[in-house]
Amino acid sequence: MIENGDAGLAQRIIASGYRNEEADDDPEDVERQLRGPAGFLATSRWLRDAFSELNFEVGESVAEGGLVMVAAVMTGKHTGPFNGIEATGRLINQKQVHIFTIAGGQIARHRAVRDDLGLLLQLGWRPRG
Repeated sequence: MIENGDAGLAQRIIASGYRNEEADDDPEDVERQLRGPAGFLATSRWLRDAFSELNFEVGESVAEGGLVMVAAVMTGKHTGPFNGIEATGRLINQKQVHIFTIAGGQIARHRAVRDDLGLLLQLGWRPRG
């Protein structure tokens, strides 16, 4: 769903109070701080604007109680601005683990562990100094 921004599906499976704890906390980017389906779709749009051919290859997953954990690999082509880095045309490959809290049959909360440094290095970012 994040690859295509399916608003209808988001309305069905994302809780109205959904919170993405991994969303950018930049106070200038009000859209990414939205909650509910609108917040999910804002993150989807942000990623799709930065990476064409966006894809998530889902690996292992486990569900227990109200938690679902999913290992995935995000791939795509860097064709738009991302965190201050202009489009490079480079292909990206980022390992991720997503943790979803389920309440009332909908996704209520999202957390993740990602190799963000590895992604930035793939885009050509280098630390100063």
